[in-house]
Amino acid sequence: MEEKLNQEDRYTISALFKRAKEYRSSAEYINFIQFIERFNHYSRYNTMLVYTQNRAVTFFGGESYWKKKFRRTIKEDARPYIILAPGGPVMLVYDIFDTEGELTPQELLEEGLGSNPHKVNGELNESRLIDAIDLAQQWGIVVKKRPLSYFNGGFVTTIVTGKLEINLKEELGAAEQFSVLIHELAHLFLGHTGHKELIHIEKTKKLRIEPRRLNQNAEELEAETVSYLILKRLGLTSKSAEYIAGYIKSDSLLQEVNYEMIIKVADKIESLFIPKHPSKKALEIQARNARKKQLITLLKAKLAQQKELKELNEE
Repeated sequence: MEEKLNQEDRYTISALFKRAKEYRSSAEYINFIQFIERFNHYSRYNTMLVYTQNRAVTFFGGESYWKKKFRRTIKEDARPYIILAPGGPVMLVYDIFDTEGELTPQELLEEGLGSNPHKVNGELNESRLIDAIDLAQQWGIVVKKRPLSYFNGGFVTTIVTGKLEINLKEELGAAEQFSVLIHELAHLFLGHTGHKELIHIEKTKKLRIEPRRLNQNAEELEAETVSYLILKRLGLTSKSAEYIAGYIKSDSLLQEVNYEMIIKVADKIESLFIPKHPSKKALEIQARNARKKQLITLLKAKLAQQKELKELNEE
C-alpha cells in the first residue's frame, strides 16, 4: 500500500512540475511578467530604500506616476517614502494601497496579476487550522498572525523573538493561512531552516531534523510541493503550479529536488498536525469566531443604518 501511495504521489509531483513549466509559456504568465515590469522604473537601490522604510510595501510610485500610468490619486493620509530623485536630492513615493482610483488596490493587483496569489479553492473547516496551530505550538513553534505585504503570505524565522516562529498574514482566510502554514512547516521539516530538532512541550518527545541546504529555488519547489500534496488530499487546490513556475529556471534544477524526502515530510506533517477529527477545543474556538464575525456584521449593518438615518434627517 505504501509503495502504491508513493507511486501515486510521485505521479502527482511530476504532473505538478509539468503544469508549472507549461504555465511559464502561458498568456497568463506573460501578462503577470508584463504587469510586474511596469514597476521596474526605479533603481534597485531606491527599491532597497523603500524596503528599509517599510517591508510591507507592494508596488510604489510618485504622485505623477500613479496619475499618468493608472489614473490614481494619493490618499490624504498616505504615508510617503523617501527615495533618491534623478537629477535632484530626494522625492516622495507611495505604496499602491495608499492610492485611490476606479479600482481598489486589491482589484487592480488581481486584475494585473491575473488572480490572488494566495487563493485556495475548496472548503476548509476552520477547526483544521486551529488544531494545526495548536499542535505546532506544542512542539515549540510559535505561530502568529500579523499584517504582511500583498505578496507575502507568511514566513518562518527565529530572528524576531529568538524562538522558532511562523508568521501568517492575518488578512488571509482560514484555507489560505492553512496553506501557508503547511508550506512553512515543510521548509522546517525538509531541513531548509537549519534546525536540528524539536522538543515537545511535555519534554518527553523529540523530533530529529536533518539540515539540508539547497539552492533557494529548489527549496521553494520542495516546500510548495509538500503543501500541494497535503492540500490535494484535503480537496483543496492552490496556485502551486503558478507559484513554482517562477522558480523552475531549468530542468537541471529538478535534479536537486528529493522526491522521497518530499513524500516523507508530507506524511510526517499530516500525522503531526492534521488530526482525522477536530478537537473539542478547536470546535469551541471555531464557534466563538463564527459568533464574533456574525456580531461584527450586525454592528456594521447597524452603523450603516444610523449613518443613512442621519443623512435623511439632515436633508
